[in-house]
Amino acid sequence: MGGGGFLGLGPAPSAPAAPDYRAAAQETAAGNIDAARVATAANRVNQVTPYGNLNYAVTGADPYGNPTWTATQTLSPAQQQLLDYQNQTSLGLGRLAGQGLGYVENMLNTPFDTSKLPSTGFNPSQTYQEAYMQRLAPQLQQGREQLQQQLANKGIDIGSTAYDRAMMQQAQRENDLLAAATTQGFGVGQQARQSALQEQAYLRNEPLNTLSAVRTGAQVQGPQFVNSAQQATTAGPDILGAAQMGYNAQMGDFNAKQAAQANLNQGLFSLGGAALMSDIRAKENIKAIGVMPNGLTLYSFEYKDEVKSHPLAGDGIHVGVMAQEVEQVFPYAVKTLDDGYKVVDYGLLP
Repeated sequence: MGGGGFLGLGPAPSAPAAPDYRAAAQETAAGNIDAARVATAANRVNQVTPYGNLNYAVTGADPYGNPTWTATQTLSPAQQQLLDYQNQTSLGLGRLAGQGLGYVENMLNTPFDTSKLPSTGFNPSQTYQEAYMQRLAPQLQQGREQLQQQLANKGIDIGSTAYDRAMMQQAQRENDLLAAATTQGFGVGQQARQSALQEQAYLRNEPLNTLSAVRTGAQVQGPQFVNSAQQATTAGPDILGAAQMGYNAQMGDFNAKQAAQANLNQGLFSLGGAALMSDIRAKENIKAIGVMPNGLTLYSFEYKDEVKSHPLAGDGIHVGVMAQEVEQVFPYAVKTLDDGYKVVDYGLLP
């Protein structure tokens, strides 16, 4: 029987034991947790700025033993002082808001008191008209007297058509002056009313404006922290995957051995009742390579040059037993040829 190698006969190779997947998974998870801890610590970068500092520190542990962190932000002395002032102002404003709640409610429920504003109507603004008419009265009276004197000098008698026409024109001029005085008086009243309204609005808003100006003074400058480089969370060693790959490799090796075992057994058993040259004297380069189920040692060998031409021999590497060993255990399976060489009938082997 020829061939270039052999993986062994005898007891069938055992399948590899399955890995402890639970332990491998737990070890993998523990590695991932350690990697996460390293990344977390790398990302806690303490920062120092002119306005304040940001510091990280491990201050405890969670129920699972993982470290818990505390981030502490502190302001510079100047910024802390500003913050204290701002807080005091906010507290004062809060108290003021509580004290002024009633005032605000009353202000909302009570609109502007327009009764105290200067009036703008024609009749209510008569005071302005009278002031202008007092200025115009002497001028109107003087104009009327001058017109009457002019008419008399011209010989136009009272009651005549020319007299009545002249007096009517004089009355129209006086009415125009009266209308102008009334309009001007109305404008003055309206302007005075508008000024008074603006003054009340100013008095109403002045405390709010003052408060707003106070609040928009020096404000706290919050520290501007840089965006430090973030360490990516890398996975720990994949123990579970490595265990599975190792197990797969072992199973592949086991399956290959099983296939080789089956092939070799099939080759030996296929000899059936054939008798092969098994005499140790006809062989060279003999190597023990395994044990058959019946206890016989199996060898690889080559036939000597002077035997290669024998019908029961040949070239190349062969696998088989030694006739002299078989003869001691199973003598009925060994025959001696006319040329003196011994052969083994494999079909008679148990």
